[in-house]
This record gives sequence, C-alpha cells and structure tokens, in this order.
Amino acid sequence: MENTLLTLFGQPLTRFGLGCALAALMGLVLCAPRLMRRGLGYGVWIRLCVCVLPFAWLMARLFYALAGWVMIPLEAIFDLDTGRDPLEVLRFWHGGYSLVGAVLGAALGAWLAEKWAGTARGELRDALAVGLPAAIMVERLCEHGSGLGLGRYVSAAWLTGTGLCPQMDGDFVHPVYLYEAAVALILLIVMLVLSLRRRESQGGELLRIFLVLFGLTQVILESLRADGHLVEHFVHAQQVYSICVAVGVMICWSVKAARKPGRHPALTVGWVLTLAAVGVTIWAEFGVDRWGNPLLAYGVMTLCMLVISVVAFDMKRIADK
Repeated sequence: MENTLLTLFGQPLTRFGLGCALAALMGLVLCAPRLMRRGLGYGVWIRLCVCVLPFAWLMARLFYALAGWVMIPLEAIFDLDTGRDPLEVLRFWHGGYSLVGAVLGAALGAWLAEKWAGTARGELRDALAVGLPAAIMVERLCEHGSGLGLGRYVSAAWLTGTGLCPQMDGDFVHPVYLYEAAVALILLIVMLVLSLRRRESQGGELLRIFLVLFGLTQVILESLRADGHLVEHFVHAQQVYSICVAVGVMICWSVKAARKPGRHPALTVGWVLTLAAVGVTIWAEFGVDRWGNPLLAYGVMTLCMLVISVVAFDMKRIADK
C-alpha cells in the first residue's frame, strides 16, 4: 500500500485516499447540471452533497465489514482461527471499504435528500446516475500504485508490451483498475445520453438502469482481480454484492410488471433464465482456475451476464407499458 502523504487530526492520508475524496467531489459536481436544468437550484444540490457523502462512506465501511461478519459463524463451525474482531467495523480510520456499499450508500443519501428538499420522487437519484460512474472512474484510476486493482498474471506478450501492466511478485498482471475505469467511462456516456434524452423526472429509473449495468459488469471485473481485496476464503464478496444489486432492481421491475393487467409468462421465463445464468456463472467462476482455459470461463460468465441484462430490461419494458 501507499506511504502516508500527510496526517489530518492524527490520521494518515494517502494519495489513494485523497483521490477517493476527489472522485466523490467530481461525481457530485456532475450531478449539478441536471438539477439546474430542472430548476432545483444550488440549495438542493448542497442538500444532496450533505446526505450522499456520509452515507456513501458509512455504507462502504459497513459492507466491507459485512463480508467478515458473515464468515465468523462459519469459521467457528469449521474451527478456523482467524482472530477476526466483529467490532472492527467501528474503526473507520483503519481503512477497508466496499465500492458496492459506497454506491448503495450514495443512493440512500440521494433518497433522503429528496425527502429533505421535497423534490419529485427519484429526482435526485436520477441526477446521481450520472455522477456515480464518473466517481467510480476517478476512484479506479487512483488505485494505480496502491496495490489494489491488480489482476491475474498476464501471458499475452502484446499486452505486457503496452506498458500498462503493473508487476506483482516479479510478474506482469492485468491492470484491472484500468479495465474498471474504462467500463465506468462507457457507463458515464450511456447515462449522459439517457439523461439528456429523458429530461423529465424518471422516478429513479435512471439510477436503477445504472445499478443493473454496474452490478452485472462488476461481477466479471471483480473476478479478474487477484489483489485479495474483499475475498473471504474463496468467495469474492464484491461479486455477491454486485449480482444482488442487479437482481434487487430486477425484483422491483418484476413486481411492477406483475401488477399490469394480463398474464406475463415472460416474467416466469425470465426468472428461470436468471437463476440458470447465476448458477452457470458460479460454475464458470470455479472454472477459471480448473478448466485450464480462463478465457473460456470468462466468456461463459460474460454470456451469462448478457442473458441477465436482456431479461432485466425486458422486465423493465413490461413494467413501463
């Protein structure tokens, strides 16, 4: 990890930590234009900032600790003495955060800000849909040199020749943080286009679209990581969180669609396909190390995520009728 750049109130600050603060600021700044177009003013934007920042921070830390809490009873059953302290979650200054937790915390903060400011339902969450991918992009770029965002060993000579691959234990590894930054940039462009096309209030739909896309892409990207961050034994906690985020939005769309007049057999078929895709993804995740062909395993996982995305947006289509 990085050396301390300076101390604040006796606590160390690193380049990565300062970069994360910059990422949060940039994300919130990009929320402002949509709010201004909607005539909400800077007062509403300030309330959004006041609510989003602390909840993003708290939820990021909570989700980081949650992965360890879930494992405590299992470790006791199997007599695994790891010396884990369940109260570690209270020590925010020790570091350790979950990106998925930060995203959900920001969404919660935006919802509370809507209640505080008395805006239309989903108004601030739709604005946040543009700010979040920008913040993620900057945060991932700041992982350079921090020891985070490192992936599996690289065997392709053309990739190592680009000069983008960092080294770990003397071998070149995938710069997963760069992949994640690139995906975040694509999501930012998509959300900007949707935000400009849908100028009216969407009731939080823009944020839900982002959460589905973010969750499904993050499942693949987290699998590529080999830095040990939020890995409990063999379980990538961020992968579990990510697929749960996408499925949670799908449940919302499915419930809304089921309330529409008529029968919707596509919903039943969609959930069968989703469960099957999740099962195949788990099988392929183990296959990354066991099949002898990681590219095939990641191809299968990507295909499964594409299937789930098609199902998800078909549910949205039915719900919007």
